Amino acid sequence: MDKNRIIRNLIVAVLFFLTFWFGILPIITGREFEDKYLRENQPEGENQFGLVVFGSEPEGVAAALAGARMGLKTLLLTSDPDPGSYIKSALISYTSPDYAVLNKEKTNLNTGIYTELFGDTGGNFSYRDYTGSVRHMLDEEPNITVFYNADYLSVETDRNIVKSVSVHHDGQTKTIESPYFIDATENGDILSLCGVPYFLGSEDINVPNAYMPVMFNFVISNVSWDDIQSISKHSQNMYEFQLVLSQYQKVSSKTKISNISFIGQPGDEVVISGIRVHQVNVGNGATFAEDFSNALTEAKMLTAFLKTAFVPFENCVFKTGPSSFYIPEYRHFEGRYTLSVEDILKNRNFPTKVIMASGPVNAEKFISAEISEEYSYILGKPVVYSIPLECYISKNYDNLLMAGKKASFSSLASTSAGRMAVNITGGQALGVTAAYCYLNNMTPAELSQADENVIRDWQKLLRRSGITLMDFDEKNPNEGHWAWPAVKELLKYGLVAGGMENDYLFDMEAYQENLVTLIVNLIVKKVPDKYSLRLDNRIRPYSTDDLLTGETACEIILKTLDIPYETGYAYETVKEKGLVPVEIMQRIKPESPVTMDCVYILTVHLVDTLQQ
Repeated sequence: MDKNRIIRNLIVAVLFFLTFWFGILPIITGREFEDKYLRENQPEGENQFGLVVFGSEPEGVAAALAGARMGLKTLLLTSDPDPGSYIKSALISYTSPDYAVLNKEKTNLNTGIYTELFGDTGGNFSYRDYTGSVRHMLDEEPNITVFYNADYLSVETDRNIVKSVSVHHDGQTKTIESPYFIDATENGDILSLCGVPYFLGSEDINVPNAYMPVMFNFVISNVSWDDIQSISKHSQNMYEFQLVLSQYQKVSSKTKISNISFIGQPGDEVVISGIRVHQVNVGNGATFAEDFSNALTEAKMLTAFLKTAFVPFENCVFKTGPSSFYIPEYRHFEGRYTLSVEDILKNRNFPTKVIMASGPVNAEKFISAEISEEYSYILGKPVVYSIPLECYISKNYDNLLMAGKKASFSSLASTSAGRMAVNITGGQALGVTAAYCYLNNMTPAELSQADENVIRDWQKLLRRSGITLMDFDEKNPNEGHWAWPAVKELLKYGLVAGGMENDYLFDMEAYQENLVTLIVNLIVKKVPDKYSLRLDNRIRPYSTDDLLTGETACEIILKTLDIPYETGYAYETVKEKGLVPVEIMQRIKPESPVTMDCVYILTVHLVDTLQQ
């Protein structure tokens, strides 16, 4: 090798070394932030921190790790004795990330810390190993202090700023100060102490005591795992398995078991996952305890059935149930913006986006377990959408952020935006956001209102920390349909389901019961004060499987509004009184079938008229 070539290679090597240590490495580790941060305004007091995170749920762990890796002196507080959280208490052993096809490529939307916890694609894992690995991750991070078994006592605020939080830990009461707080607790413990407004379940659409089905996982042992895997690999075997499983007589009509799965654990243990219990009132302690007891009985009876019905389970033994249900929905706290179903299905690209997601919107809570065994109730499926920072900033306080499913989403939007993988990525994004705000001496609320250059700079840091974040322009396939505005209103209340294909059957001929059901439910959910038994009795007789004609549709409208008409002249009466827009009247004829697109518009227009 000649001398010049050797010199060139040395120069390249030196340049690579310098670039790595002073260019690439800081981007990976956040050291360019850490160095500046450590030089300026490092909190020095024992109980003073740059960031305080409450809750050892996975989203809390992600937030704390992200903030600490950016250089913030971080405190993670939890009332639990370890970082197992709902993964441990509910025996969660499976997770999967959101994906979206962007620029013709399948893109994983949950990278970064989610990948560290569960791998690139999620999948099955050991709930016991999870707790140990997370504890190790926290112990290895020098900028994190963890308080286990901590009790949250009170908060000190000054107008729109949280100044400090009093906690009881290790026999002492401590006042913890910080410029930034993230509530990642499952139920929003700190948000509640701060008086941040919230609603329960589906109260935002006037359906009290309605929550998403809860999940009950349990553990059995002494199972032939190789035989179970053999069954799962062959579609015919799975079909036969499901056929036999359908013969199981459930203990409770609230239980759904059709989508159960078996997840191998160390030793001979298997987690049976996916039992869902419908119509559980999460906010009612007495009935909640009864439902949990019934679910435990169900798990034991199902184990006995498996033992007699399938060879791989002939020696199995019920080992343990969870210490609690996995609860996908409880409190919904109010932020600076509330994500809606329309935002999701519009594939909305917010300028202040902090993460991206793509999960379907699910209204399963509005159907019984029996119906759910056979039919899904998916309102729609986005290509991809973003969640803005404003959804994670509490309404009352500029420096109090909220991570997880309790963030500012409508109850139906939360079925997509509140999924575990999205929560974890959201937690990481909030930890990075706190670091960015600390460096720039601003609150998250101020950041959300900053100019586009600041927003671009902040989002660049999010990307560099490992978060998938990009611009996109994806259209809803129904955006141009004349009935779409009405469908959007019905989707807001969970009244129409387009499924994973977003097919709302616009051209399908409707039955009378379709119109009656939509009218009654939209009145109950949108203008409940207008609902009465008299109104119900007037239109309920029309709830049949007879085809809906223009004349019958007009009869239902007049009955709903309690307007008299002469038999056979309902269509003419509606037309003369101008009760329905001309555009719709031109599309329906007295003796001709009415299609679903007209039903959607008739329903929304009628209820708006009733509301006036």
